[in-house]
Amino acid sequence: MRSSKSAADFVRQLAELTYRLAAKDIVVSSLHADWSSFGCWQLQAQRGSEAERYAEGLRSSDPLRAVGPEVVRVFWDGRDHILSFEASPTRFCSAPNEWKREHDKAFDAAGDELLRFVEDYLMKRLGA
Repeated sequence: MRSSKSAADFVRQLAELTYRLAAKDIVVSSLHADWSSFGCWQLQAQRGSEAERYAEGLRSSDPLRAVGPEVVRVFWDGRDHILSFEASPTRFCSAPNEWKREHDKAFDAAGDELLRFVEDYLMKRLGA
C-alpha cells in the first residue's frame, strides 16, 4: 500500500471513531495523530453533558462556580503496542492536568479491534 493511502486511512479511522463517539454524546476535545511516528495517537474525551454544563457555567453571572468536566485521555503507543487510559478533572480556567492512570492494555497491532476497545471503554466510562 502506498504511504499516502496508508496515512489517509490512519486519519480516516480516527475521524470515524470521533463521529461514533459523538453519536453517543461523547466529545472528543483533542485529537493528535502522528502516522509518521509508528502511528501513535492521543485523544481526550469527555461527556457531552459535562462539556455543555461547563460552557454554560463559564458564561453565567458567576463563572468561578463553573464545574469542569472529567476528561479521559487515551494514548496509543504504536511502537510498543500499548494502549493507555488516564483521567483528570478540569479545574476552573485550566486544562486537565491531574492525570491518573486507569488502564493499560497491549495489542498485537493497531486496527479495528483496538478502536472497538477504545470506543467500548469510553462508552462504559463516559456514556450517559
